[in-house]
Formats: sequence, C-alpha cells, structure tokens
Amino acid sequence: MAGRSRRRLLTKPLPQRLGIDPISLRLPLEFPEDLRARVDTPTPTIAQYLIARFYPDTPEVVNRLFHRREVVAGDGVPLPADAPFEGGLTIWYYRELSQEPQLPDDIPVLYEDEWILVVDKPHFLPTTPRGMFVAQTALTKLRVQHQNPLLSPVHRLDRATAGVLVFSKVPQSRGPFQTLFQSRRIVKEYEAVAPLIPQLEGSASPWQVVRSHIVKNRQQVQVIQHSEQQCLSLGLEPNALSEVELVRSIHYSTEQLHQLRLEHNPRLVAPNSRNLYGVYRLKPHSGKTHQLRAHMLLLGAPILGDTLYPTVCHEFPDEQNLPLQLLAKRISLRHPLTGEDLVVTSSRTLALAQ
Repeated sequence: MAGRSRRRLLTKPLPQRLGIDPISLRLPLEFPEDLRARVDTPTPTIAQYLIARFYPDTPEVVNRLFHRREVVAGDGVPLPADAPFEGGLTIWYYRELSQEPQLPDDIPVLYEDEWILVVDKPHFLPTTPRGMFVAQTALTKLRVQHQNPLLSPVHRLDRATAGVLVFSKVPQSRGPFQTLFQSRRIVKEYEAVAPLIPQLEGSASPWQVVRSHIVKNRQQVQVIQHSEQQCLSLGLEPNALSEVELVRSIHYSTEQLHQLRLEHNPRLVAPNSRNLYGVYRLKPHSGKTHQLRAHMLLLGAPILGDTLYPTVCHEFPDEQNLPLQLLAKRISLRHPLTGEDLVVTSSRTLALAQ
C-alpha cells in the first residue's frame, strides 16, 4: 500500500515483525468521492476504504490483514473487518510483503559500542526499505541479526555502493551522529575504478577539485548537473564539491575485460581505446545524491559498473561480476558522545582495483 505516511514514533501500537516496522495511515476526513463507485454501501468500512484505495483487484490482501487482527487503532486494539470508516482515524498495520530477490547477508561489523554499530555493507543491498525492497535491506537484516528493534541508519549508501555504513543503536545517539554528517564534520573517503583521466595522468599533483550544481528530480533516476562553468553562465551557485585523486593507473587488456563475463549488460565496461583505467580516492565535501558518480562523469570517467551514468540501464538484473566499482572505504570522526577520535575502514576491495 504505497504512499501512506510512515511516522517514526518510539512507541507504536504494533511491534516490529522480522525487523520491519508497522506502518501508519491517517484516514481522510471524508470518504473520497472518487472511490465511492467502488463501494456498494452508503456506510463504508475501513476495510472497504483500504481495498478501494490500494487493492481493488486483490481484496484478499486486506481481508487477510483483518483476519489476522493486524489492523489496529492507536490504542493497539485490533479493528474488526466491519469497523465503520471514521474520518481522521489513524490506523496501524503490517504491510503485505511482495516476493523479493534474495540479497547478500554478509554485513560484517567493523566497529561497535553502546551507541553505534558500523558495518561493511555489500554491493546491491539497500540501506533502508524502499520500492521493491523491504525485507532485503541492511536495516531490516541487521535488526534481526542483532535483535535490536531500535537500530536506525545515521546516513545512507546507494544500493549499488559497498562499504562503511553507520547505524545508531539507541534513539539518543541518532541525533548527534546525524548532526555530524549534516554539518560535514566527518571525513568520508571512497575508492573507485574508472577510465584514466588524461589531465591527472603523469601529473605531479594527480588530484582535482570538482564543483557543480546538482539537483535530484523525483521523476528522473539521474541527477540534473551543471558544471562550474555552466553555473557561471546560468547564475547558479555550485552546491556539490568533491576531491578526486588518482592513486594508480591500471592497464586491462581486452581479453581481461572479456573474462568478466558480463552476462546481462556488456556496456558496463566503458569504452577506452588504450584500456587504461585508474584507481581513485574520492572525498566528497557535500552530500548530494549520486554526487561522486555525477562528478566522475563530469570528468569524462564514469565509474565502472555504473548502471545509471552515463546510460540508464537499470532494467537489467544486478551484474554480479561487475558491481559498481565504488566503495565507501573510510570514515574519520570525533565521537560526539565519547570524544574519541574514530577511524573505521572497510575490509572490502573492488574487483577491478587489484
């Protein structure tokens, strides 16, 4: 039942189930006129509203929820299937989970104290429930593995990105750590593999600062990006800044690249006439959506394994032999609750960085 409100309350009338929170829905003040035609009674029920609004073709989904007494009011008392529609009432229930593909379960702990849990997220695993993935997310899996329903993400990594990911273990730690990320008082270092950037090859100082203006439109999967030069002509202020440093160059022969056996999408290896690639150290100084992927594209070196940049090809299944070659390698911070200087490093390596 997409599109409902999901208020994050510390006390909910239903407990988590398999690491997944119940969701809440505030009924409209009046039964919507556009749904009246789907209901054959002048006094509709809550169940009829849910069916008409979300499941007109599969009413059995809602019927099962009421049969299992899994639709409750704010006091936690189960609502009967014939409970009349009551405008403004907030109800809680467990979402009906769709069939999800099995995603990686290897989420090793890199650091843990009484406040936070820092893990090494694998490629392809979402940080939090979104879209088709609810049970198959790092948050859901970790809540079950560590038997901690209070676990909550402090920040996020793209599903395609692997590496260091921080969760708060108790509500008291979430705010202070989120403030660190929002105020950029955390040093984040990423590793990436992409085609060799000519201006960094052979340079005495093989690094470059990239600035651009990045906006994410919900209707598009790619971000809208304007280079620093375009910003000048358009009167825009750059809002995204990254440092890009070439660590070393790698030569891959055509035969070596063919050995990747890209079953679903051979376009994931970017064309490169010299077969020269680079291992890069990336440091974002802002936190815009897809910032590092967009900045590498701006430099003419899209990250290998990227299914969004430069070409959207997300209709293909995950390419296990070549995940996005982007790794959240390290974070450095001053622990806001203990004062300890903390550096956490991923134990993962990128397939093409060797």
